[in-house]
Amino acid sequence: MNDINTSEDIQWGKKDELLWIGIAVILAGFIAKIPQFQQVREDLFYQRNVAFIFFPLLIIYFTWKLNQPLAKLIFPAIVVMVSAVYINFLPIDPANDAIQLSYFHLPIMIWVLLGYTYIGGTIKGFKLGINYLRFTADLLVMSVIILLSGFLFMAMTMGLFKLIGIDTAYIVQNYILIWGLPSIPIIASYVVTNNPQIVNKISPIIAKIFTPMVTLMLFLFLFGVIVTGKNPSKDREFLFVFNGLLIGVMSLIIFSLSEMTKKDKQAFQLYTLLALSTITILINCVALSAIVLRLMEFGFSANRVAVIGADILIFIHLVLVTRKLFSFNKSLVTVKEVEETAGGFLPVYFIWAAFIVFFLPLIFS
Repeated sequence: MNDINTSEDIQWGKKDELLWIGIAVILAGFIAKIPQFQQVREDLFYQRNVAFIFFPLLIIYFTWKLNQPLAKLIFPAIVVMVSAVYINFLPIDPANDAIQLSYFHLPIMIWVLLGYTYIGGTIKGFKLGINYLRFTADLLVMSVIILLSGFLFMAMTMGLFKLIGIDTAYIVQNYILIWGLPSIPIIASYVVTNNPQIVNKISPIIAKIFTPMVTLMLFLFLFGVIVTGKNPSKDREFLFVFNGLLIGVMSLIIFSLSEMTKKDKQAFQLYTLLALSTITILINCVALSAIVLRLMEFGFSANRVAVIGADILIFIHLVLVTRKLFSFNKSLVTVKEVEETAGGFLPVYFIWAAFIVFFLPLIFS
């Protein structure tokens, strides 16, 4: 993992690694087909268990890939098993927001759990959490590339066979898609870990393109809020969308940190990040005040607790990173300390996601 290959050729790793990936792909496909094997409601199964289709396999993969002792698997295994039992025993109630939020936050919790394994299976290792966040960014990029390539291949295949009167839609829908979709993050993880020289340049490029654009957009949005006098507390969708925006801003900052050590490009990138984070903090203050007003007017609900909790956590994280960026601008800290602040917040997100998954349905049952 630490030996970055500088070759431009694709590296396929060892034969036993390829074998392991093949087995993981088959297992993920079997897990994804459980609803068909057991006559279980597909929508309910995937809502509850999407995190268990490939994340546990990736946890085992990185434990093996990093030569970690099997004892490192004990904590992730316990969390996965307890979560699987708990989430599948929750009552079926589509109208219960707390249960739906539990379904939504479970993949986030298991994603952080995978990061725990990725950074070495220790809480202290989350100082290097920035590496896992970068890996996640590269994984998403590679997954999208594989997904688009796969859909193009399937479209060509279905079109060719249709020309000779053979309908392959049933096979594609019931076998190729169900086995193919869960395999994408597994294959993408394999490609990313063995070929960092190919994929680790994409995220910084995305950041350099979109950071100035997002900064300008947020500035115009803040100006628009002031001019129009729009009250966000009356708009429920604004509060949900804004949390997604906060995650996007944090992602751009994390993507951009890898470019901070390049002296000829540092100044513009740094000032852009400072402007982006500062404007986002100001807008976040507006959002927080709106949430507080909604709580005072309508009281507590599962959705409001989840939104305000996530908003406060991301706000604190953003303030800490921005503070480090200002210190970095004054040469008081190194870029490594900025990265440690950005990545070291992952355990807090794990605790919050675990609270939503396990306790919110009990509180608002």
